[in-house]
Amino acid sequence: YNSIQRLKSAESGAYLAPLRLLALENQENMLNSGVRCSLTTGEEEDIIPDATHISSTVEKANYDKRYEVVVIDECQLVSDTDRGWAWTQAILGMQAPEIHLCTATNAVNLLCKIIEDCGDTYEVIMHERVTPLIVEDTPFNELQEVQPGDALILFSKKQVLSTAAQLNELGINCSVIYGALPYDTRKRQFNRFLSGETNVVVSTDAIAMGLNLPIKRIVFLASEKFDGHNLRPLTDEEVKQIAGRAGRRGIYPEGFVTTYDDMQLQELID
Repeated sequence: YNSIQRLKSAESGAYLAPLRLLALENQENMLNSGVRCSLTTGEEEDIIPDATHISSTVEKANYDKRYEVVVIDECQLVSDTDRGWAWTQAILGMQAPEIHLCTATNAVNLLCKIIEDCGDTYEVIMHERVTPLIVEDTPFNELQEVQPGDALILFSKKQVLSTAAQLNELGINCSVIYGALPYDTRKRQFNRFLSGETNVVVSTDAIAMGLNLPIKRIVFLASEKFDGHNLRPLTDEEVKQIAGRAGRRGIYPEGFVTTYDDMQLQELID
């Protein structure tokens, strides 16, 4: 939030996102604040005449232009085996005297080392969560237990669609979100939830990347994910990142998280 506010006040700037929808969300945010901001992703362009700012996916970063402020989001993905090159290139290559690297805590040491190796200076600002995140004592057992504001988390398209179908059979309308969902379809699914047409989301961890949705409770229906090479347990940072979608500031006074299995959520979140 603070980085975006600083970006809005700059004479020129760029925002780099991990997701197309997040790039669009921040373009709309800046346009609504009176900042002329273009958009470019792998699938679309919205070039605003005389724009001073641009919001894009990290792979579409412009390394030829100099900005006053650059914000690079989700920088912990610098260690991702498939996309980490894009964050490395952006961190090293974006031209600006002031660059904000927004990241989970597990990447702080690595990012500091990169900056030090370049001979640059930096300041680390740690933010504490404002709204409490409460781990429920009672595990989630049945889909009939879903509540308005729930986001059910799985880790494959097949699992997401299967669970959504089961909810529909129970008469529960839900929005569906996963990484391979076409852009326009994903936006419609978000808007259905935002408008109240649906009050439950079934999603992969694509929901974890900073998107602001009115989620009251995160329910982990799986505790393992396929990372492109192996099926492995979730890391504590992944659990925190996903669970942090619940109880977003300004939407709910507190958030909740639970799971159907014996995953030690309290220890991971603490």
